Amino acid sequence: MQERRPGRVVMLVDNTIDGDSRVQKSARAMAEAGWEVHLIGKAPSSGPDKYKIGDAQIHRLTLRRLPPRKTLRRRLSRLRYPLSYPTQDRAILKTQSIKVIWAELEMNKVASGARTGISKEPQTKQLPMLAQRAAGKLRRTTIKVRARQTTARTGSWGDQDGAWEEVERRFWSTAMGDRAWRRLDPLPLRYELSYREKIEKLKPDLIHAHDFRMIGVAARAAVRARQAGRDVKVIYDAHEFVPGLAQAKRSRKWLASQVAYEREHIGFVDAIVTVSPALAEMLETEHGLAERPEVTLNAPPKLVPGEEGERADWTTAEGARDVREACGLAPDVPLVVYCGGAAPQRCLHTIVESLQHTPDVHAAFMINNLDGDYVNSLRALAGELGVTDRIHLMPYVPYDVLVRFLSTADVGIHPLRKGPVNHEVALSTKFFEFMQARLPVVVSDVKAMSDEVTRVGNGEVFRSEDSKDLARAVGMVLNDRDRYTAAYDRPGMLDEWSWEAQAEKYVALYERLLKHLG
Repeated sequence: MQERRPGRVVMLVDNTIDGDSRVQKSARAMAEAGWEVHLIGKAPSSGPDKYKIGDAQIHRLTLRRLPPRKTLRRRLSRLRYPLSYPTQDRAILKTQSIKVIWAELEMNKVASGARTGISKEPQTKQLPMLAQRAAGKLRRTTIKVRARQTTARTGSWGDQDGAWEEVERRFWSTAMGDRAWRRLDPLPLRYELSYREKIEKLKPDLIHAHDFRMIGVAARAAVRARQAGRDVKVIYDAHEFVPGLAQAKRSRKWLASQVAYEREHIGFVDAIVTVSPALAEMLETEHGLAERPEVTLNAPPKLVPGEEGERADWTTAEGARDVREACGLAPDVPLVVYCGGAAPQRCLHTIVESLQHTPDVHAAFMINNLDGDYVNSLRALAGELGVTDRIHLMPYVPYDVLVRFLSTADVGIHPLRKGPVNHEVALSTKFFEFMQARLPVVVSDVKAMSDEVTRVGNGEVFRSEDSKDLARAVGMVLNDRDRYTAAYDRPGMLDEWSWEAQAEKYVALYERLLKHLG
């Protein structure tokens, strides 16, 4: 590490940091460049903790609760189900209590005939049995009706996108403008409440907000610091185009909230960086920015042939050093790989389906969740197609060994679904990880990545969600692999697409914003 630079940096993110390689690499790189770096994220279910990534200090904090805001739909549901209990837990408690009461009635019914006569004490006086049973039946019926109404009422509260949500969205957007997010989706306030004390205790000179949910937390912390006489700079690291999240199966009310939240706070930041040239252009246009955001690609560290790096001894839990060894495959068995999130829009099912058209090919998936519904559906699909023995599911591999781990495969596949704006402009992390591993790539026909593959000549493009066309593209690459890997031999190409090159852009930006501390 070089000599310590003046300035304390606090980075913010709205996840648990695990698996977010861009955030991890940013924190580590800026600490290695000499700044004191603290990265604040959300605590996992196991609770808050602290640890280090390189020289960067990590703080994972419990996300504090706030009283839930009653939506318009929830308020109106009381009129539709007037007999419902306040909560489902209350309904369950009442249902159990009537079972106890009914058991007592059954006991009372047979008690007099079952007495042995050993005790001479008189029985407690009770209402006539007929009256007890009538009262019990009335109470049981009432509770059943109220419990059914409670179930129906709580079932109507789901994350819906109907007429009532539209009324609510329009009302608050008209009444409050960009401040409407406080009513429509106040989740960012939970992050502010949870992170605020730690930020103020650290007294940062620069706050680096990763992704849109952190922009307000950072901006508001900077405003408070400036009121206290401290000059705090803010960087907004935009990972996605927020208006483009409309195609991510989110409600219009939720989307309006996120757009308003970003728009309200973007005027408080001192610099913006983002992940692709296309997204930088869209942000400039959307917010009328004075300058186009700096682009720092989601590139991995370079894999230098013959150099293993500081984690040379790293292996999987099973002792494998690379993906081919992890799959138990010989060097001559064709192997394609995917690494990243497992979700329907990532179209991993297309890879599984393609295996029926490529009889000898195996597919390895390094994914974030091995037991989710979507992953289980992939297992079921593989069983139906008779390819179970050719899919290999394994957990995430740390970003700083991933490139080496991938390098023994034959092809990297990114089957992202065509259509959503953020898919079309994406130059994703795995795209560059495949390149640094010197793997030919096969990508769906989303615009930014397919354009880049066509320009560079390091792979093939297939029609999104078309398994036969994916099999065709994979076959072309496997039949002439050297042709596609030749692109990586061009001088400087992989240097440009490395994290080392991208980190230098962060360094230059930090130096510009913190030059007054020098």
